[in-house]
Amino acid sequence: MKLTQLASATLLSLATVSISQAVTLDIEITNLTQAQSFTPRLVIAHDSSVDAFEVGQPASSALTWLAEAGVIDDEQNADSSGANFEAMLGPVDTDNGTNTWHRFGGLLAPSESLSYPFDTMDKPYLSLLAMLIPTNDAFVGMDSIMIPTQPGTYTYYLNAYDAGTELNDELNSARTDVVEAGTGNALGGYGLPGLAGGGAPTRIVDLGIGGTGVGAQVINGEVEDGEDGPVHIHRNALGDTDNAGGASDLDSTVHRWLNPVARVVITVPAS
Repeated sequence: MKLTQLASATLLSLATVSISQAVTLDIEITNLTQAQSFTPRLVIAHDSSVDAFEVGQPASSALTWLAEAGVIDDEQNADSSGANFEAMLGPVDTDNGTNTWHRFGGLLAPSESLSYPFDTMDKPYLSLLAMLIPTNDAFVGMDSIMIPTQPGTYTYYLNAYDAGTELNDELNSARTDVVEAGTGNALGGYGLPGLAGGGAPTRIVDLGIGGTGVGAQVINGEVEDGEDGPVHIHRNALGDTDNAGGASDLDSTVHRWLNPVARVVITVPAS
């Protein structure tokens, strides 16, 4: 009987310690580019069974929606239902067993920083993703880092990756003189050629209108869509300095970047 009471007291003590040590992280992300905006950030705390992306492997449908359109969940785009990260992970802000996740903020402009509180619900790993705009399918990614447990500040630098789901044509999606080959669909939007985020405040005035295409070329007013996967480190935008011609509608003096493209600072508060 005494052993049973002692065991019960020990378990209660351990439970109390676990509860008292549960913390909410502060996650700060800084956009290190000069002319790329980040779409809303997906932050996931998860176990080892969850893999938001894997370099050298084909992109999932969830990653494709994020990398081409900045879409994470049904609220952002109903057409993505069943194929986005919400479908992959489960309900937002919920302990889904293997994970918990949240979509943070709107656009994060070049050189700006934002901080967010995030309850990891005792999951061991952290991943973070956001699309870069204007690009075809570039995204900034943190892949399954071990969440620090000791109080302190931890800094990480993140690279830009290419989802490999769309050719980097670098064509302004606002153009009306070019359509998708075979369908006649206008540029832009999920699954179509052209740079996503044409309406975003990302130095849009610096986008050209006469490029012939980089990864895919305009032929007789049409451009082919295609893939260049699997997921890999992004080769960067090519760009050029001809605003009314050349190959790219991006300005090489403005829209190019070097890795890393983001800094993440995680603060674990003292208990």
